[in-house]
This record gives sequence, C-alpha cells and structure tokens, in this order.
Amino acid sequence: MIRSPGTLEPRIERWVTSNVGGTVQRLFVHPGSRVNVNSPLLSLSNPKVLVQARKAQYVLTRTIAQQKVQKATMDDQLYALEGQLATYKTQADSAEMRLKADLSLLRESVISRLQYETDQLTARNSAELVASMKRRILAFRRSYRAQLQGEQSMIASARTALLAARADVAALQPKAGMSGEVQTVSVQAGARLKSGGAIARIANIHTLNVILSVSPEDAGEIARGQEAEVRLSIPEVPILHGAVQRVSPKVVHGEVPVTIRLHGKLPQIARPQLPVTVVIRAGQLAHALYVATPEGAREDREGKVYVLSQGGHKATRRLVHFGLASSAGIQILSGLKAGERIVLSGTPHWDETMKIRP
Repeated sequence: MIRSPGTLEPRIERWVTSNVGGTVQRLFVHPGSRVNVNSPLLSLSNPKVLVQARKAQYVLTRTIAQQKVQKATMDDQLYALEGQLATYKTQADSAEMRLKADLSLLRESVISRLQYETDQLTARNSAELVASMKRRILAFRRSYRAQLQGEQSMIASARTALLAARADVAALQPKAGMSGEVQTVSVQAGARLKSGGAIARIANIHTLNVILSVSPEDAGEIARGQEAEVRLSIPEVPILHGAVQRVSPKVVHGEVPVTIRLHGKLPQIARPQLPVTVVIRAGQLAHALYVATPEGAREDREGKVYVLSQGGHKATRRLVHFGLASSAGIQILSGLKAGERIVLSGTPHWDETMKIRP
C-alpha cells in the first residue's frame, strides 16, 4: 500500500492563443468564468487587420471583373470565328454544287475542261478553308478553356486570401473553443498581445484526474490498473475510487509523476488544484504481521526496536527482521508477536532496557 499527497487536475484542458496580434481593448472573462465553444474571451484592436481585409475584398472584386471582361472578349472572338466558318461552309457548298453541275455540262460539251478544272480547284480550296477554320476554332476553344481556368485560379486565390483576412478579423475576438471553466487569464486590458500569445487556460471541471508524485522506489511497485482510494481534505466527502492510468517513465525533481483516473461522478466540491490524499493498493499479503514503520526501519533488513512490557512501564530492545514496507506500515518476518507494542520514535541513546514514565 502506497500513500501519497496529490492534486485534482483537469483531464481535458486547452490553452487558447491569439491568431493575430493587437491591443487588448476589453476582457470578457476572468478566472472562474464559465464558457462554451463560441464564448468570446476578449476584444483586440488592430487597424492593419481591417485594412488587409478591405484590400483582399478589393482584389477579389477586381479579379472577378477582369475575368468577366476577358470572357466577353473571347466570346466575341469565338462568335467571329464561327461566323467566318459559316461563310466558308456556304461557299464550299456552293462550289460543290457548281462542280456537280459542271460535270454534266462537260459531258455535253457545253463548257470546256479548263472551266471544269477551274471550278474543281475552287471547290477544293473552299473545302480546305472550312477544314482550316474548324482547326482554328478548335485551337481557340482550347486556349479559351485554359485562360478561363487561369482566371478561375486567380479568383480562387483571391477568395482564399479574403477568407484568411476575414478569419483574422474574426480572430480579433478569440473564442473559447470548448465548454468549461476559465482557469487562468494571461493578459490584461491595454496590454499588447503578439500573434501566438497565450490568452487563457480553459478546463472541463467535470472530468478530473489525480496527479501525484511518488519516490522512484514506490514507483517500481505501481502498475497501470491498480486500484486507488482518493480522500479529499473535507471529511464529509466520501472516499473517491479510481485506478492508476499512467506511471511516468521519467523522474522529475527526484519524484515520479503518477496519474489516477477517477471512477463515477465527482462530488460538487471537487475542483482543479484541490489537494487530496491517495492510497494505492500495490499488492496484498495474506496473514501478514505488520506494524507502523519505526524510525530507521528498512525493507528486508534487520533492525532493533524497543518492545513495551505488558503494563507499558518498561521497554526492552529486541532484534527484528523486517519484510515488505508500504506507506501504512512494514511487515514483520520475525522478532515480534501479534499484539505486542513497540516504540516508533527515534531511540538512538536508549539503554538496553528503559523505564517508561506513566
């Protein structure tokens, strides 16, 4: 059994930091304030952030207008090319019809072969003009799509910049981001807050763990899942129960941090930083003889203690073999019997047998 002092600590907490810099105009919360996800913590003043937002809005409006003008210009060019294609198709159809008519006239010797071949060349040139115009329109449509995609990318970039600028404006009133209770506030009204600076620490006070520090020797006996009893400093509050959740692998200032996860609903008085006493049941010995740990007693070693007589008027020194120890006491392997009483305080200058004054 290991006994150690500890404190209640929030299981869920977060530090709220500022995404933009500015001067703190007003604080909306203080330590102990209850907040929800959208609760504003303070109000910042930063004219540059507002100017950047207006610039971003102007850039987006201008980019959209340029895209509309560019699209209208290219639409006019496309309509002109399609109009030329229609004219070329008409000319090609007319030349083809004339060529068919000339073939009959050539057979009847109404026109000369030279005239027929001239009309044939005209029909071929008209068909080539139609094919060439189709290729030109196809290439123009590709260019059209590429330019529109470029314009859309510029609009998307400008819109993203505007959203970021608006987010900076919204960050002038940073939100809590979670429901809970404000534990600390790191700024004051009138102070200059840098981007990334801490504003407040918020914790969920309904889910608490116990944090305690034990010696490295005791930490060796603690394992995840072991049961623990937690006693608050107020006698009226019943004992809380939990289990070891984590034993730190590091030694901090000569102690090993241990986390206890509590079970069930916490009493209303339970709050962060409240001191508690924790008893961890690291193991259990059946039918063990033990006493409260005398001064100087060590695990698995021999030591001398003063045993009181039956009437309690005399104390005699006796050799005792100690076994396993805990915060509640130490095991007796030999040298004492059940029911015997011993002196726990230091006795370095006592004789072999001492009289005890009533």
